[in-house]
Amino acid sequence: MKITRRAFLGVAGLSALGAGSFGVNEQTGALLRSRVRLPQRFDVPLPVPPIARPVRSDAAGDHYVITQRQAEAEILLRTPIFGYDGIYPGPTLATRSGRRVTVTHRNELPVPSVVHLHGGHTPPDSDGFPTDLVLPAAGWESRLVHDLAAAREDGMLSTCAAGPSSAD
Repeated sequence: MKITRRAFLGVAGLSALGAGSFGVNEQTGALLRSRVRLPQRFDVPLPVPPIARPVRSDAAGDHYVITQRQAEAEILLRTPIFGYDGIYPGPTLATRSGRRVTVTHRNELPVPSVVHLHGGHTPPDSDGFPTDLVLPAAGWESRLVHDLAAAREDGMLSTCAAGPSSAD
């Protein structure tokens, strides 16, 4: 007897559907309980990053320096972090619409990192792609320039993605 492809696929599909409906109603994963005592609900306040002050303001814009370094933070327990100016999340940059902002990132971490900023109109060459490593070297700087002219109102910039690169 010769079976067509359509008939074979139909029988296979119905078989799979039927097999899936016979008494299989258990979860595939097991609940894992934490060994760490969790805080009471809403006992840990949401961290509000401080607003950074520019190191220099002139006709060209506002200039910030943010240093990536190891520190400790309270995240359920005291834990080591890779942070911006020793905190995570990093500081907020309060900016004015239409004013140019330059952020210089210094890496004092033991590993390369990648930086990406949110909240402004960032030219593609300053956007912080995954391969734009900020290397851990004394005095080495990466400049990210933000032009907020496209923003409708004053804004906030925030940094993210500090940490080891996937190349490690």
